Amino acid sequence: MPANDFKIPDDGGAATSGPTPPVTDMSRTELQARAGLYALLARCLESEVDTDLIHLFRGPLKETIDELGLDLGEDVMNAPAEDVEDVLENLAEEFTALFVAPGGVLPYRSVFETGRLFQAQADQAEAAYKAAGFAFRNVYSGEFSDHVAVMLAFVGCLFERQLAFDEADNASAASTCAVQRETFLREQLGPWVIGWSRRARGCALHPFYRTILELTEQVVWEDVSACSDQATLKRLALSNRRRLMRQTADPDFRKASGL
Repeated sequence: MPANDFKIPDDGGAATSGPTPPVTDMSRTELQARAGLYALLARCLESEVDTDLIHLFRGPLKETIDELGLDLGEDVMNAPAEDVEDVLENLAEEFTALFVAPGGVLPYRSVFETGRLFQAQADQAEAAYKAAGFAFRNVYSGEFSDHVAVMLAFVGCLFERQLAFDEADNASAASTCAVQRETFLREQLGPWVIGWSRRARGCALHPFYRTILELTEQVVWEDVSACSDQATLKRLALSNRRRLMRQTADPDFRKASGL
């Protein structure tokens, strides 16, 4: 998909003309909701959908999905129990075609920016995890720390940690979490995940992945916009418009591992 086939907002939305302070005055309800949202996006992009995730969509999250008007697919939300295995198989094929197979839109910052796996971008992500007190762990043998799901999960963890410090009335520690989160959004997720999400969405056939990818794009851009000045947003918009780099990948790279 040519880089100029999409437009990224570069007017900054509500952003000011200068650097903005960390958003430490978010309510506890907002922090909890944001933590859960990032965790959900990470799970959906980490590996194939399973029955537990289907039950989550049909149960605890159904009201929220309906309120937001999210189209996850009639089969995902309403297929009878005896057909769920077929639904999961179809989603697994889509996951592989999008994120695993050669010619797909591989979910690594290194690949998006250089066309190669495990470049400096992976080291930068791992350094951010370590600085915040987390450690990246491989579940299989071929996973890297700049996978989009790991990066989204990290942002969710920082929201969750900020909430915990806020509830403990530790304003200094809560502010530190906000700074870490916003720095990571601007410097590591912001430069690529908007363009990556749009390109992957353009290749998706099932409404589930189209919706999850669109939601990822919207959520990250909203949070980046809230903590960035106009010049930063324009720079990030240009970065996300770069031409897509393609890399032949081994299927073992498909899992994200985690923090």
